[in-house]
Amino acid sequence: MRSRTIEQEYGLQYGINRFVNLRLMLPVVRMDLDENVAGSIQSARVSGAGDAMLEAKYRFHLRQETGFQTSQTLVAGWKIPTGSDGRIGPDGTRLPPGGQPGSGRHGIEIGYAYDRERLVDTVWASGFFHHELGGGFRAGDLGLLDAAYGRWIVRPNVAEDLGVMLAFGVHAEMAASDRLEGDLSAGNDHRVAGFQMTPIVTRGRNQYRAGVFVPVVKRGDPAETDFGYELRLGWETFF
Repeated sequence: MRSRTIEQEYGLQYGINRFVNLRLMLPVVRMDLDENVAGSIQSARVSGAGDAMLEAKYRFHLRQETGFQTSQTLVAGWKIPTGSDGRIGPDGTRLPPGGQPGSGRHGIEIGYAYDRERLVDTVWASGFFHHELGGGFRAGDLGLLDAAYGRWIVRPNVAEDLGVMLAFGVHAEMAASDRLEGDLSAGNDHRVAGFQMTPIVTRGRNQYRAGVFVPVVKRGDPAETDFGYELRLGWETFF
């Protein structure tokens, strides 16, 4: 009948040098589910830490000039099954992997990112692919595509100055169906694409982001696509 999801990601990143970074990400999720069970509305809350992701980033191309920088980066990640995968829904049955904090499976991530920075604006683009290993109960493959353009509204001259950037872009995700016990399909494959806008505020070592994503193309399982918008908040600090 209704669901509401709050997803959080906590990360720690260490730059070995200008070309190689290591990052550890830990997601935390809370889902409130309402379901019509035999004419009665039943509710359930699923919450907890998800599967950790250990990533390595290699910047294989870097070009820097006065007031200009462009780079290309390859990303490889290993997903570690640290989250619970046995939570049940309002009807008392086990939720599919996509509805669990974790999936109980190791997995891989492969990605590519491009950026071009100038004194007045920045362009970003990226693509990622996620795949879980093994058979049986596991999340379906997931592909993510993003592209954005950001322009400084208030440009900082030094790191301690206040900076305000307004970024506009597109986001798309394509998810295959989760697999259940006996390698059965959960029937929740879906595709979503739309526009996102994100104001970015920087000052000193901190960066703050508050964005909204509005889907305009929605295909597949209605339980995964029946939403009007997503709110996204972020904070990052540098040591």
